[in-house]
Amino acid sequence: MRFDTKLTIFELRISPSSDLSLLEPKALAARLGPWAELLKGVHFEEDFAFLFFTGQPDLTSFLNSTPWLDLREVHHLRYDQWQDGALSPPIRLGPLEILPQFGDIDDPIKPNHTQPEQDQALRKSALKIDPGLAFGFGGHPTTLACLEFLIRIFKPGAIISEPIPTTVLDLGCGTGVLALAAAKLGALKVIGVDHSHLAVDSAKKNTRTNGLSDRVTIERGLAQDYAGEKAELLAANIPMFVLEDLIKLEAFLGRRYLVISGLLVEEGEIFLANLKRQLNFKLTDAKRSDRWVSYLIQPS
Repeated sequence: MRFDTKLTIFELRISPSSDLSLLEPKALAARLGPWAELLKGVHFEEDFAFLFFTGQPDLTSFLNSTPWLDLREVHHLRYDQWQDGALSPPIRLGPLEILPQFGDIDDPIKPNHTQPEQDQALRKSALKIDPGLAFGFGGHPTTLACLEFLIRIFKPGAIISEPIPTTVLDLGCGTGVLALAAAKLGALKVIGVDHSHLAVDSAKKNTRTNGLSDRVTIERGLAQDYAGEKAELLAANIPMFVLEDLIKLEAFLGRRYLVISGLLVEEGEIFLANLKRQLNFKLTDAKRSDRWVSYLIQPS
């Protein structure tokens, strides 16, 4: 998508007990009539749905036929305004290099952060992350903290003298940054899970782009539904209420490493206290930014 593509985002509140299957992309497209070709994605967040269109569709007829959807706001902005990190330079963390990919390859206004010879070398080794309409190219403080934890875990002998983990479960994988980084660092089997259509579409595309489809599988679903999936390392960069559900579901038992983020600073101690009631663990590292806290945990 070009940086100057005009987007129209419909922010809709969903009534309780609504049939969300009617908002699945294929079902939704069938109900949108002539505007279906402008639909670019759907995102769910708790009791809200966000419909992404190019251009300026008129959804009056559709909204009148779906009284269980409450139109809260219509946002008009360009793609580069939606992706406010679109001008970010490559991310370099130890052995990892992440190259944010925005816009079409032949987009004449796509920024170039490196000299041609540097860019050529970078493209050979870097993870290429195109978030599409989803969030998450690697630059958020919570993602950066998790990446630093992964680098530490996958460096032989850096934490303990055991082999590095070969299996990883990334709950709330977003656009696939952590899942792909784990595979790049040495994991042999990685499963990434997210409930967002936009995130899953981007994560699958990024997996193919980076040639990691043999090791990384992306699934659409709720983190809670994958709580029992076996993996030595569990990464979860997700909201507090989901982490609390995962504790109840005993998702953190039987892991060698936990990489936990998505917590506001005031939520961090609450999470650790709740986890401690179920699991003995060693807090190996903690990283804090102005708003967020992230943890590297080793169950004992």
